[in-house]
Amino acid sequence: MMNYPVHDDGVNAQPTTKSSSSKLIICAAVSLSIFLSIAIVGIGLGVGLGIGLRNKSKVDSSTSESNVLSAPIVNCTYINSLTCGCAATKPRFLSPRIVNGNTAVAHSWPWTVVLYYKNAQLCDGFLVTYQYVITAAHCVSSLTKTSLQIYAGVHSLSSSTDKQIRDVSQIKIHPDYSITTLLNDIAILKLSSSLIPTTNVGLCCLSSDISLPIQNEPAVIVGWGRTSPIDVLSISDTLQQTVIKIQDSSTCHSNSNLYRQFCASYASSDSCQGDSGGPLMTNVNNLWTCTGIVSYGTGCGAGGYYTRVSYYKSFIDNAIATL
Repeated sequence: MMNYPVHDDGVNAQPTTKSSSSKLIICAAVSLSIFLSIAIVGIGLGVGLGIGLRNKSKVDSSTSESNVLSAPIVNCTYINSLTCGCAATKPRFLSPRIVNGNTAVAHSWPWTVVLYYKNAQLCDGFLVTYQYVITAAHCVSSLTKTSLQIYAGVHSLSSSTDKQIRDVSQIKIHPDYSITTLLNDIAILKLSSSLIPTTNVGLCCLSSDISLPIQNEPAVIVGWGRTSPIDVLSISDTLQQTVIKIQDSSTCHSNSNLYRQFCASYASSDSCQGDSGGPLMTNVNNLWTCTGIVSYGTGCGAGGYYTRVSYYKSFIDNAIATL
């Protein structure tokens, strides 16, 4: 069973080396009330090793050569940092066959940010303006803005190169967010000051088309979460990526409000603990568009559920206008 939103004040310790060995994770006490709620509903609500749940569970190396899934094709031309959904550094997909996720090209997903709490990696998120971040509500629902920071322009967690750090000045959680069902699992973070646009810090596009993403289309997920469904120490130091496919709800063996959530998976490729709040991206009008937010799953590698961003476009716009 997958763990997603279990809240920790300590969450994941930041990796300090790039060795192939698993990185040490320091977990503080888990909030008892949240833990019991999660146990009752049979899902984990994760944040890192506590709040951020979804991580990339990759497919076993014995996966058949017939398991081929091509990434979305986006042929946009980067002009400047004001354009959303197009990176100066293009992403590359080493193979269409998903055996394991692979390390992303540095800064090829410049809107993806890391959420830190008390100097430890908590969750992920993505930029929709240079002062506003979208993430999962379960990542921040029991936190205050104190000691909460956003790191942008990050590729390696252990490297300070090109990193921009901002405090979080305000948190807007969807008013109907449910800690038990994880419906409306979305939150908006306002940063203390705007980030500086660079080729390493950019914006993801959004869409108000509630049909998106479309069933059976490929999508890309990225994150710094666990890379093994069984090894709790397998946090990645560098940003990882993999390609999955939008599925119907029965594929993930769970019920879902498909207007507000959707299911996505491919073979054993998946997100996992530590990836919560990060983007699921699809091609919309030849631009990378954040159509999903990593929310929860039935187990790392067994398929996961994502908040349908387009359903919340008015909530997002209102939060940006009023926070």
